[in-house]
Amino acid sequence: MNRRDFLRRAACRMMAVCLAAVACVTLLAGCASNPYLAARRGTSVVDGMPDAQQLDTLTRHRMTVGAEECYALLFDLLQREGCLIESADKASGLIVARQVLTQKPVVIVPMAGEIRRLSFVVQPFQLTSEVRLTVYVSHQWYLDEASGFTTEELGLSTDPEIYRAWFEKLDRAVPR
Repeated sequence: MNRRDFLRRAACRMMAVCLAAVACVTLLAGCASNPYLAARRGTSVVDGMPDAQQLDTLTRHRMTVGAEECYALLFDLLQREGCLIESADKASGLIVARQVLTQKPVVIVPMAGEIRRLSFVVQPFQLTSEVRLTVYVSHQWYLDEASGFTTEELGLSTDPEIYRAWFEKLDRAVPR
């Protein structure tokens, strides 16, 4: 078999896998309890982008400590939570981290996990500080036919619980 035939057959196999996946998702789309569709809720892909006021309410949090102390607490918290810190710039107050969450196995659509990219900005606010957090979500799905994974970018998380949980953890990290 020459290289051209090999590539043509590989492309046909990939096309068949993609068509089968699309067909499966399309058939399951009518099911209200579809785990694939349920996993996508709470993201800008499904819910659309919130307006500016909703976004501020969702992503901003006032702290009781100054910006420098808040930045240090946040850095430590992210490390304790097992996040990968991708970049940090203390001068601008920016920390970008990645959190990988495994999912329980689902029989119909096997999602491997959720990847959250967390972008924190800590800035002074009067005598204390304010933290802005944006969370971008992607899911990894296991494709048995291709013996590999595919990643679906879902955009900005619109789930208030994700933001609330991070802000509560940060509040608890402040020494009393």
